[in-house]
Amino acid sequence: MKGQRGFGALEVLIALVIATIAIVGGASVYMRHLDRQSNLIASGQMNILADAGSRYIKDFYATVAAAATPSAPVVITTDMLRNTGYLPSGFADTNAYGQSYVVLALAPTPNKLQTLILTQGGESIKELYLIEIAKQIGAKGGYVSTINTGVATGSFGGWSTPLAPYGVAPGAGHLATALFFDDGALVNDYLYRNAVPGQPNLNKMNTAIDMGANNLNNAGTVNAQSAVVSGNANIAGETYTGGWFRSNGDTGWINEKHVGGWYMSDPAWVRSYADKGVYTGGEMRAGKLTSTGRTQVGEYIQVDGIAVEGGACSPNGLIGRNAAGLTLSCQSGAWKGSGGKDRWGGSFWTASWASGGCAGSNPYTGSCSCPTGYNASSAFAVAVGGCNPCAAYSCYRPD
Repeated sequence: MKGQRGFGALEVLIALVIATIAIVGGASVYMRHLDRQSNLIASGQMNILADAGSRYIKDFYATVAAAATPSAPVVITTDMLRNTGYLPSGFADTNAYGQSYVVLALAPTPNKLQTLILTQGGESIKELYLIEIAKQIGAKGGYVSTINTGVATGSFGGWSTPLAPYGVAPGAGHLATALFFDDGALVNDYLYRNAVPGQPNLNKMNTAIDMGANNLNNAGTVNAQSAVVSGNANIAGETYTGGWFRSNGDTGWINEKHVGGWYMSDPAWVRSYADKGVYTGGEMRAGKLTSTGRTQVGEYIQVDGIAVEGGACSPNGLIGRNAAGLTLSCQSGAWKGSGGKDRWGGSFWTASWASGGCAGSNPYTGSCSCPTGYNASSAFAVAVGGCNPCAAYSCYRPD
């Protein structure tokens, strides 16, 4: 019985030792979990502050750049960022380790800023935790190491900058974030949705943009040096251009509703698509008009070409007129009038008079006659008492 009681006491002692080890180990794991949560929160706070600081400097870049020098940075506090709306009103002044924040903008060369966010005071963060937090912040994240407290070092050695020009010495165990600006733009070179005063380059693309088959909606005025559309372009409103509308190949313009328009399929002719008619209440003018079918006019045909009867012409079939308006046509290479009675006007006659001249009591004793090749249009009748009985006598040439 005594041996059994001793053995039972040993078991209890071993169990207590194991329980103690488990409790200590569990507490350690739990504390490590809490530290990781603190580190995660600290990295998130630095990212929020970095975003607020970068937007503040972009919007007030000209003011900050004018005040900063190579050895005297502009100091931007959390109060300034809250008061201007870049930080939420409830953003804490310290991180999970009780460290406060400061944003320092230095100008090593004119119009070029180097901005550093640092934590100060509070509890010194372990080196291992510094590395972890910087990694969670990203490429811009960093810290002040115990190895060299005069330099802020980026995550995985991505960057480093001496602290002396910024006029601060936070000591080891503090966080840093680098925001390097060049003429108001982050080195990341983001395209900004909103205009930044004095910095139009922030709204400028430096390369082609691929929309990935997505739409570009609600655009206002589009100014382009040239436009190449590989697909269809549907424009709901009117289209204006200060230059030419150009089509490639044998295409042109088509009215989709009525299926008509203009196109060119060779260098010589502008053609009506679908052989549509051309309707205008105005004037059409051309160097030459050619009709392969019938020509119809609703009023008169005015011929302005003056020809001389008997003169040479080509080709046969041309229509002209003489100075008096008589219609002439080109026949056998010469301008001729149309045949038939009264086609050639004018009166020709030969006459002799009785002694005493032209007097009412002296009858006409001559005869009326036409030129050679012409016939009289009416028979001659003696007119007593007239001095010119042939005045109304006309001739024509039977062709």
